[in-house]
Amino acid sequence: MREREGNNPGNKKARPAGILLLFFFLLSWLSISGQAAEKVMLTISGGYIFLADANYKDVYGETLFVPEVKLGARIIDQVYVYGFFITGSKDGISPDLELPTHSRQQFYGGGVGYFPSFGRHLKLFIGLGVANAAYKEEAMEITVSGNKIGLNFEAGIYYREKFLFSGIEAGYCQAKDTYEGVNFKIGGARLSLAVGFIF
Repeated sequence: MREREGNNPGNKKARPAGILLLFFFLLSWLSISGQAAEKVMLTISGGYIFLADANYKDVYGETLFVPEVKLGARIIDQVYVYGFFITGSKDGISPDLELPTHSRQQFYGGGVGYFPSFGRHLKLFIGLGVANAAYKEEAMEITVSGNKIGLNFEAGIYYREKFLFSGIEAGYCQAKDTYEGVNFKIGGARLSLAVGFIF
């Protein structure tokens, strides 16, 4: 099987474990300095990315199911720093030759979020950050992979009961790359159901 990289000369694939490890070091430092005292947020969600690339949708459909994990620490008032990891994969059929294809998209990065409470049970979240959008596609014995940096915006509304909260999240994460002169988009709009913890 031949393997080709997207247009990232000399680029080594970023590793989610390394990014998350750096984020955990940041959380540890905040805890030691007393800034994170019982103000850690953990969210687990599942939902769909509404794919932005028209050619990708022709092969894989309109949506891609993606689970997500988000971990954040409060740094001041209701402002948090957070990291996230989103992943999804799907099988498809090429429209012309009708051959099987497989695709994976992953997004990992971090940002700053505002996570205020309204009344006793309502919480909101608004976050803005950057994401590394990694992709891999296998078709006709050719593998194309790469990663690009894009912006990530997200918002959520939750019902909270003590340390547990649940609700709905919406976001937008997209990056662009080029393969053999053809521009394409990675990601798109996202809608998810979430459950989380504050401790």
